[in-house]
Amino acid sequence: MTDWTDHLNSLANHLWRLSPGCRTGVDPSMVRLVAHRGAHHGQTGNHGDNVLENTLAAFDRCLLHGIWGIELDIHLTLDGEPVVHHDPACGRLFGRPDLVIAETRFDVLQRELPAIPHLQDIIARYGRQLHLMLEIKESWRESPALVPRLQRLLAELVPEKDFHLLSLEPDHLEGFRYLPPTALVDVALTNTKQIVRQNLALGHGAVAGSFALLTPAIVQQLKAAGKQTGTGQVNHPDILNREVNRGVDWIFSDQPLRLQYPEKFR
Repeated sequence: MTDWTDHLNSLANHLWRLSPGCRTGVDPSMVRLVAHRGAHHGQTGNHGDNVLENTLAAFDRCLLHGIWGIELDIHLTLDGEPVVHHDPACGRLFGRPDLVIAETRFDVLQRELPAIPHLQDIIARYGRQLHLMLEIKESWRESPALVPRLQRLLAELVPEKDFHLLSLEPDHLEGFRYLPPTALVDVALTNTKQIVRQNLALGHGAVAGSFALLTPAIVQQLKAAGKQTGTGQVNHPDILNREVNRGVDWIFSDQPLRLQYPEKFR
């Protein structure tokens, strides 16, 4: 998220603590907590922490601390290899804006920035141990190698049970119609009603969005249509209680360790 959306989300995490259900504790076994880009910088209370998002170190923490799932972002390199990185280029995290993933061969990217993992490494290391929420960042219409490449890599995993595909653009998921629709998740930012309409029209299995904008009425509408729901970015234990108590299936968080160990962060 950008700085202003981070600020608004932080404000919402405080204001919504007055909502019904926030003070009612939940059974930990009911919590399907998804670490947004892993458990990375700033999530342990240690200001010297330099673990970067979307890296093996950030995902290893999730495995170590019993987090249910991880959200990660997929881009294709110039030669069609799926790698895990949020941005199209590598300036924000690595100071290399000259390295645009779609314009860089995988061997060059691996040599220059070995911390950026290949999707195959993620599957081998965490498949069936962490639930994989794979965000598709580009269109199958413009990147024809995307669908067959992911289909081969994910062949040993069970859709919905082991992984879901997510996208901010519902059409990006239309190329993956070999998967059951229950494995496809449309993600809303501020366009919640629009995404819900597209989801219902396309028949995808779930909608994820802001906990502040995915209202109880929308959650019930989706549940009535047989859809699953996910909300984020939930960064306070009280908001986690609210979301679980109102029947949300997945809780996405930028601060999963705070939610996993609330007694350490209150």
